[in-house]
Formats: sequence, structure tokens, C-alpha cells
Amino acid sequence: MYKNLPPLFDELQTMRDNYFHTEIFNSSIHIRAVPDKWSVAESIYHCYLLLKLTRIISAYYLPIACAYMKVRRPKVKRYMDDMSNIYSGKTMKAPSILKPKMKREYTLLELRDLLEEETEKVKTCIASLTKEQCYWIRYPDPVPGYPNVIQVVKLLRIHEEHHYRVVLEREAKSRK
Repeated sequence: MYKNLPPLFDELQTMRDNYFHTEIFNSSIHIRAVPDKWSVAESIYHCYLLLKLTRIISAYYLPIACAYMKVRRPKVKRYMDDMSNIYSGKTMKAPSILKPKMKREYTLLELRDLLEEETEKVKTCIASLTKEQCYWIRYPDPVPGYPNVIQVVKLLRIHEEHHYRVVLEREAKSRK
């Protein structure tokens, strides 16, 4: 794995550890503080769905992009790895594929396991990429500005942190 990727996954784990040890994440995670807003469990499940979608896209897209890169032999013009928080400001509506439709009430541990399993699968998808591939290959996603592999991993953390922060704030307000 390209050396700049493991620290990004470490950041993701640390962020999860911090949120998953809060009182709010360890209480009634299936109860919505606001009727039309997601519960803690739904927010976590939504983050899992985005991870899963990223992994599925990566499993098909990255081999094709790598093959194209071998044929074309492009040079990386800039090693961009900064990623702004596209989730700051007004919240966006989730596409239907990412809306949490949980068939049952998962425990917090089960939800964490889902996240961890998908994270490991994402790592496997990108493990063999070189530095050049990590920076040259761009995902076909216009919302975050066609991010490269490094930026996608950063976006996964930014996305989760955004949802966890929002749900914590909402839950804290409702408890007052």
C-alpha cells in the first residue's frame, strides 16, 4: 500500500473510536431526536453504505483505470492530496442508494463491525496501487470535484465525521 494511505485509515479509526465512545453513541441509538432526521444508528448505517458503494465502484473502476494508465503512460502533473470539507455548510440530501433502510435494529457493535469490514475491503481494493496511480486515477464524482484515490479516502473520513458531529449536536440539543 502506498505509504500515505495507512495514516489516513488510522485517522479514520481514531475518529471512530472517539465518537463510538461517547455517551450518545452508547445510549438509545435507534431513537430519532428529530422525527424527520436520522438516528445515530441510521447515520452510522448511511456511512457504511457510502463505504460499501465506494468499495464496489473501486473494485470495478480501479482495474480499468490502471489498465488505461499502463497503455497511456500519463505523468502525474500535481500530487494533490488536500481535500476540503465539502460537507460544511448546508446539509445535502442523500441519494436513494445511500438512504439507510435498515431491515433490523443493529447494535452499536454490529454497526461498528460493518464499518470495519467495509473499510478493510476498501483497503484491499487500493492496496496494490502505486503513488502515481493514487494521484492520477480520479473517481467520476463531480460533487467533490473528481477526487483522486488519496482524496477519496480523506472524503470517507470527512463524511463520517460530518454525520457523527451532526447527530451528536442534534441529540445533545434534544436532551436539554
